[in-house]
Amino acid sequence: MQNNELESQSGLKLISLLTFIFAFGLFTVLGSNDDIPMNLDNSATIAVLKIIQGFSVLIIFILPAVLFSVFWTKPGIHYLGITSKPSFSSLLISGLLMLLSLPLINWLADINQHLKLPEMLNGIEIWMKNSEEKAKVLTDAFTEGDSLGVLFLNLIVIALLAALSEELFFRGVLQKVLIEYTRNKHLGVWIGAIIFSAFHMQFYGFLPRMLMGAFLGYLFLWSGSLWLGIFAHFINNGMAVLIIWLINKNVIPENIEKVGIQSGEWIYAVMSLLILITGLLLVYKKESKKNTLLVLKKEDTLAP
Repeated sequence: MQNNELESQSGLKLISLLTFIFAFGLFTVLGSNDDIPMNLDNSATIAVLKIIQGFSVLIIFILPAVLFSVFWTKPGIHYLGITSKPSFSSLLISGLLMLLSLPLINWLADINQHLKLPEMLNGIEIWMKNSEEKAKVLTDAFTEGDSLGVLFLNLIVIALLAALSEELFFRGVLQKVLIEYTRNKHLGVWIGAIIFSAFHMQFYGFLPRMLMGAFLGYLFLWSGSLWLGIFAHFINNGMAVLIIWLINKNVIPENIEKVGIQSGEWIYAVMSLLILITGLLLVYKKESKKNTLLVLKKEDTLAP
């Protein structure tokens, strides 16, 4: 009886989350059809848009995740994994792995760019390309400039807040509910990664974002702490912000973003994949050992 109730609750939780995601996605698609004229060359306009972006992730991701955990789970806020501390070495490995995954991400992005939908879906493909172009215009406007103020604000809004909010919602809540419902940890991680990538509605970056979602998902699955994923996600976003800023300052060449996809560089992508797998297994080993020691310590404390 208890298992049936648990399964029923997990199903209801999943339906609620998917409905929320679908509703927001539909609202975004409908809203994107209404072009609101904005002067993206005006720095004040961009600053306001960044502030709006910061508040929007609070309302869309952070608040629902916190309310969900507090009012719909027994562990409460602990459900999200933000009260569990990872080992410092695992934190460093996670950040380093995200940096070293750049060639693999670029390679997958290049493959994704060359994918074409069947002729019968040509209308959808045109819509996707238009959506990508609109998103790129806004992204370029957000990342334009080479002042320290621009860099700092982008690191907060584009890197930190995005990493914190998306990890809380997609890994801290959605992935856990998927695992509860499917009763399969790996299935929960990969379905969550697919939904995470699709949610961004930037389909020509679907493959690399899905891989990143799975990577972040396994970090959370194996450590029980959301901070590994938040830190790695921040490193990924922050690295992109920093690279564009350095390009704007003419410190580094623009082709730095193409590492792994230029002629003869496929080997970098292979090496990047091997490093990623090895590093993940190392995190798994470290966190498993840490969790085992914590359990033994707890048992010794409770022993008469």
